[in-house]
Amino acid sequence: MTDWYYEENGTQRGPVAEADLASMFANRFLPPEARVWSAALGSQWKPASQTQFKDSFTLSPPPLPVPREAQASVMSAPPLLSRLGAASGVKTIYAELLAYSPLAMLAVDVIAKAAGANPNAPTFSNATSVCLSIVALILCIADVKALNRNGLNPNKQRIVPFVLLTPVGYFWRRAAVARAGWAYLWIWLGCMVVLFIAEVAFIIDM
Repeated sequence: MTDWYYEENGTQRGPVAEADLASMFANRFLPPEARVWSAALGSQWKPASQTQFKDSFTLSPPPLPVPREAQASVMSAPPLLSRLGAASGVKTIYAELLAYSPLAMLAVDVIAKAAGANPNAPTFSNATSVCLSIVALILCIADVKALNRNGLNPNKQRIVPFVLLTPVGYFWRRAAVARAGWAYLWIWLGCMVVLFIAEVAFIIDM
């Protein structure tokens, strides 16, 4: 049996059996750069990473098996998005676009005014409202489909028709069904305030 010596904090330690020293490296009691020596190395100390102990650093135990109880709890747990729904606000690009949709109306009015049109004219205003209402309906349908795909509306409760009560009704129903939080409702209300202020400014400027 070969005896080995090793360096620890600049101090020579040993002798120890090769198997014991390999175990010390495998359990990270010694770093790979620790120098070791045995009679086979002659007069030269070498870093353990340059000897047969290099294989000890790559060894790692296999993962522990998951107890059956833990497997059952993982399998029965709802999807991550569902469990974190209330905290994360259940974000989808469609809900975000709907929340910021008043800014789209403002952008249309700004472009119309820059082109010399009157954004407050009944014909123009009604056409814009109809177009944006259709877009809002499409966004709501896409948003509900995303919620359904992620298991946030397991009973397939109706949400889309509530957009007829304006996005306030839709976001209220969405929050109640999917426990999705009120963030989008507050964003939409904030954007509506911005739109209202801009519309008043357009009227004063006319």
